[in-house]
Amino acid sequence: MGAWMWGSVVMAIALVIAGGIAWWLAKGCAVTIVGAAGGVVGGVAALLSLVLLVDPDAAFRMSAIVTAVAGVWLLAWALAGGIKGQRALRASEEADLVRIAAVQPEGRV
Repeated sequence: MGAWMWGSVVMAIALVIAGGIAWWLAKGCAVTIVGAAGGVVGGVAALLSLVLLVDPDAAFRMSAIVTAVAGVWLLAWALAGGIKGQRALRASEEADLVRIAAVQPEGRV
């Protein structure tokens, strides 16, 4: 196998690993899990295209396209999940402040 083939294989495996890590870190966030699943499926599809396609040029092209699309998919959904989590954290903090202000007497902070 040439350097191009090894590079394609390594990138596809890295995408599968990144998707697995994102899934593990998602902590039940459906948005991030969608991105992680897309990353894993895209990495596996890229590996399968390298194995199943007979023409090496077509295999490299297909693998590169699938890897790029799956990587962008994973990045976009992981960022969306992070933004959603940050908004939820801010809303929780604001609710805590409102609850504390309602419990304390007037003039005391």
